[in-house]
Amino acid sequence: MQFTQNKALLIKVTGIWLILLTCLVVFAAYFNLFEAPRARLEILTTVNWLVIVSILILTLPKGIWSICFIFFMAFGIFHGGLVLANSVNGITDEDILYQISWWFDTDETENAIHLFNLGMIGFSLGALLFSKKLPPVAEEAVNVTVNKRIFHMGGIILVLMISAFFGVAVVTGAINSYGTYLALLSAVPILGMVFAYIYLFIGIGLVLVSVAYRSGFGYWYFAFFAIWALFAFKLGLRGEVMFPGTVAACMLGRRGAPIKSSTLVISIVVFLIATGIVKNARISGDYSAVDSINPLNAVAEMGSSLRAVQEVIKWRKSGDELLLGASYWAPFERQLALFIPGLHRMSALDDPRLLNVVVQERAGPIGFSPIAEAYYNFGEKGVLLVFFVIGMIMAHFDNQPVRLKYDMLLGVSLVPLFIMIRNSFTHVPVQIVIGMVIAMAVLYVANSGIKHHPHQEPL
Repeated sequence: MQFTQNKALLIKVTGIWLILLTCLVVFAAYFNLFEAPRARLEILTTVNWLVIVSILILTLPKGIWSICFIFFMAFGIFHGGLVLANSVNGITDEDILYQISWWFDTDETENAIHLFNLGMIGFSLGALLFSKKLPPVAEEAVNVTVNKRIFHMGGIILVLMISAFFGVAVVTGAINSYGTYLALLSAVPILGMVFAYIYLFIGIGLVLVSVAYRSGFGYWYFAFFAIWALFAFKLGLRGEVMFPGTVAACMLGRRGAPIKSSTLVISIVVFLIATGIVKNARISGDYSAVDSINPLNAVAEMGSSLRAVQEVIKWRKSGDELLLGASYWAPFERQLALFIPGLHRMSALDDPRLLNVVVQERAGPIGFSPIAEAYYNFGEKGVLLVFFVIGMIMAHFDNQPVRLKYDMLLGVSLVPLFIMIRNSFTHVPVQIVIGMVIAMAVLYVANSGIKHHPHQEPL
């Protein structure tokens, strides 16, 4: 036992030192202490990503099923996927090459790649330094009836919200193609808010189903989500499908690996191939021709979130001042202004701290990024610090023993945090509160009328 503990500690310390060494190399390249032309920088970034992934797998107590690892991979794909694919000349889709030609080969994008490296380093250090292996904990005594009630109430939320999605999408015509969907969101801004909260509630419903699921409960709700995912995915809603799915994987993974690693790898490859297939007709809606099944094309397209970082670097170069934390405080201040007399609450369209609004006005519907937000607030050091804190928070979540009530609150909180990977922080606090209110209401109803065993605490 002592030997095993010492070996785990040695691996962890070695991993931290490797990441710190990588940090020095990244900073040296960033400040031009050695020559790092674009091609070399992309290879360095890819190697950095793969090394950190390997270290996290070997070091984190739950490996690939830890919240830290799943968050890091989602973040990495949406910010580094394009860099990885381009570094190995793996992009074969002519449309992707055309789309990125407008912004990818610029000095600002080179700086954005450096910032992505800083984000990976900050997150991994926070995750490794604060993660710890929990001692064996006795399994929680849970009333099966309560569990089943939560499972079905989460399923009802999931089914109702998916039905609402189809209702709104069909009535508005958004179901026709991704081009139509984007045009409608641009023409009718309130529709974007409606869809955003439908996606949030779909995520909340799926998380409650995943947390409460036990053997014998059935797979119908998961199947219903999968059917919706096929339609949404065909429409081009990748993040809207992926983020609830990855949070569900986090919650299922807290009780042990839900599927074999080999099955997971095969599923990811199939998902990437499917992404490449549907990508070709996201705008036109025509799926009659398939140009390529190269999975790296899908990785590259998802990695285009790096453009948001590039845009913010352009804003800073054009003279924009650092926000110094204002975008993180704005959501709280705006909610407080609803209750505190005399506290001014300006229009969302006029508030320069709401970066989801700002990026829409200045660059269009390109999403956003936690790297871009950290940089726009605090500069380069902010990226390292903010991602260190995010890694620390995710490690804290992993460190908690499995408990039904805690996992419900954790799951509904993770949904907006994962969505933030491609968006700003603006909606995160409100959506976390909404999720917690729903979770507590579900828990209260599930416990109503239940007589608990004398040695079993109410959940």
